[in-house]
Amino acid sequence: MVLITLLFGLSVHAGAATPEGPRLAISVFKNGPGEEDESVEVITTGPSGEDPRRLVGGPGAFIGGRLSWSGAGDLLAFSVSGVKGISSEPFGAGWPVVGVVRADGGGARVFPRAFLNGGEPIMAPDGDSVIFQRVKLVKVLPGRENYLFSSSIWRLDLEGGSVRRLTRWRLAAFLNPTSYSPDGSTLAAEYSYRRQFRAVAIDLRSRRLSPLVRDAREPTYSPDGTRLAFVRLRNRNPTSLPERPISELLVADADGSGARRLLRRKGYISFPAWDPSGRRLTFTRDPPAEATGDLEQEPGNKVMAINVDGTCLTRVFTDPELTLYGSTWQPGIGREAGPINC
Repeated sequence: MVLITLLFGLSVHAGAATPEGPRLAISVFKNGPGEEDESVEVITTGPSGEDPRRLVGGPGAFIGGRLSWSGAGDLLAFSVSGVKGISSEPFGAGWPVVGVVRADGGGARVFPRAFLNGGEPIMAPDGDSVIFQRVKLVKVLPGRENYLFSSSIWRLDLEGGSVRRLTRWRLAAFLNPTSYSPDGSTLAAEYSYRRQFRAVAIDLRSRRLSPLVRDAREPTYSPDGTRLAFVRLRNRNPTSLPERPISELLVADADGSGARRLLRRKGYISFPAWDPSGRRLTFTRDPPAEATGDLEQEPGNKVMAINVDGTCLTRVFTDPELTLYGSTWQPGIGREAGPINC
C-alpha cells in the first residue's frame, strides 16, 4: 500500500464536526506577498455562502479543480500537488495526485501512484475508489510544435492504494470522467477529439461508450440519476482576439434527450453541481481573459446557483481576495437545500 498522510505544508481542521444540513464544498486559492504565503484550501459553506469553514488546506498544498464526494458525503476527493509521482516514464512524474479527506476534516491522505496528468478525481458512490483520466505522450511530430497523445481511464483503490487501467488507450482523443451515476454502474464523461466535445456514458461492466449529447462539456448526473447537467460553449472564434465566448448551462434526460437551456451568459461557466434534492444547481462563473479570451480564474470570480427550471439565478459565494475553482454539494439525507426562493 502506497499512501502518505498529509503532514507537511498542510493544516487539517481535524476537530471539526461533520456539517449538518446543506453544505457546499469549494476549492479556493488566495494570493500572498510571496509564494510561501499563497494558500489553497477546501472550504465548506451553507447554501447561500454563509458560515464558511475550512475543511482542509494550506500553503502550496493544493491545486484548483473538481471536488468529488462519496455517495454518503463522508469522504471528499481532490487534487493535491507537492508530491513527486513514482510512475514509469511513459506518463511522467511530479504531476498532481489524488488526495482524500473525511467530511470532519481529518484523515487526509495522498496517493502518489494516482497521479493526475490529464484529468481530475471522481469519487465512486461507495467511497471505495476514485476514477480519473490519464494521458501519455505517444509522439512528437517532427518540425512542428505539436504532440500526439493517447488517454485512458484508471481506477484507484482507496484501501490498498493500487491503480489499474479500466479502458483501452484512445489515440488523439481525451476521455475525462466527470460524474458517476448514483448506482455506480455508469460514468458520464467529456469526450474530446480534434477540438470537438461531446458527453458520453461509459458502462463500467462492458467498458462500452454511448453518446449522450453533442457539443457538451462536464456532464453531471442528478442525485436520482434521471437527468444530466452540462455546459455548452458558444461563439469561440479563433481568428478574432479577444474572443468573446458565451456559455450555456443545460439540463437533459439521462440519455441526453430533451435538453433545455437554463442559462446563457458571456464568459465561462464551469463545474456544474447538483444539490442533493435535485432542485438547484451551482456552478463557477469566470470572465474570459482580456488578452486571449481563454479561461483564467481570477480573484473575485463567483460561485452561482440556479433552480433547475431556470429561475432565481443567485450569487452564492465570492470574495475579492479569493479565486474559486470547483464546488460540489455534500450529498446525503438531511442535506437537501431544495429550490431557491426569489
